[in-house]
Amino acid sequence: MTRKATILITSIGTIGGILVGAGLCGADKAPPPRLSLRVADSQATAGRESGLVMATRIASPSVVGITVTSKEVVRSAYADPMLQFFFGDPPAQIKEAQSLGSGVVVDPKGYVLTNFHVVESAARTDIQAKIRVIFSDGRNLPGRLLGGDKYNDIAVVKVDADSLPVATIAVRTPRIGEWALAIGNPFGYLIDDPRPTVTAGVISAVDRSFTPSAGVALRHVIQTDAAINPGNSGGALVNALGEVVGINTFIFTGGGEGSIGLGFAIPIQRAMRIVDEIVRYGRIREFRTGLATDPVAASAMGMHRGDGVLISEVEKDSPGQKAGILPGDIVVAIDGKRVSDLEDLQSVLRLFRVGDKVPLRLRRGRAEIEKTLVLEESSSARTGEF
Repeated sequence: MTRKATILITSIGTIGGILVGAGLCGADKAPPPRLSLRVADSQATAGRESGLVMATRIASPSVVGITVTSKEVVRSAYADPMLQFFFGDPPAQIKEAQSLGSGVVVDPKGYVLTNFHVVESAARTDIQAKIRVIFSDGRNLPGRLLGGDKYNDIAVVKVDADSLPVATIAVRTPRIGEWALAIGNPFGYLIDDPRPTVTAGVISAVDRSFTPSAGVALRHVIQTDAAINPGNSGGALVNALGEVVGINTFIFTGGGEGSIGLGFAIPIQRAMRIVDEIVRYGRIREFRTGLATDPVAASAMGMHRGDGVLISEVEKDSPGQKAGILPGDIVVAIDGKRVSDLEDLQSVLRLFRVGDKVPLRLRRGRAEIEKTLVLEESSSARTGEF
């Protein structure tokens, strides 16, 4: 065998051995691992723990659902006078209704802050109403209405329980543009999950004032674009620190349904003053000013809406007299806000409590002067007094 033939055979054998060996090894070799997109659990958790997540975790346990079930006796008459004559009134019927809302626990003793309109039926004496408070841990407890302020749309419900999760109350006024969370429990116990829901947005405006409806004039409220859905009334408006800055109360829908980014909340500091008043005294104490107005006299003087409120009478030894206010003075501003008429003035006065100092700007003759009215408690107001 020549040297060339030997090299050729050796090369062929070597190549064949390599190919056979590769085939045998390939039969036992595990397939290459698949590419994994999963990040380590600790890294994933850290990435999801945003400030809003932490704020939600802090505030949510103190937000509850409130259900009010009311029964009312309804008496009606027959539409046909002849039937009414022969049979008299039809039998009385029981009308049952249920309203859902939210609330915020503000004291470990069981004081729950909510909107007055959520529990308004429980404030009526002509119907029977039962309040249930649903906590995020699943507890469903009876509640009783301690008191409320219809004009500021704030009420306090008491539950008998200990060691309740309490909301952190903000001490600073929210800033326009900062994050805001609307937290509420609109479904009560109608769904299996009692935990509150959360929507996010920003503080759109502060110190908004207007009269929405039903004679309830809300002043100096917070505006937010965080969605406040039906049933979230009485829930918490929370900042990025988990502090409650307001109590969600109503939305503008633009004639449609649902949120369009115009939600409003009562500042928490004002709400807590009302809570303190109700818890301490069991009611909202009425105050007196000793000041009265006469629309007829104002009209005779040629005054129109926008000119202010004429003081026609000042009671002796009243807060008005002590403040140095005289008959004939015209109130043009209160607490730094211009007033157009009596309704405007009264809506601002309702923000104050007994003992408060109310700054007034008066027009006396051609001059404008400043006076401070200190509100005193009164069992009833005199006719014409505001």
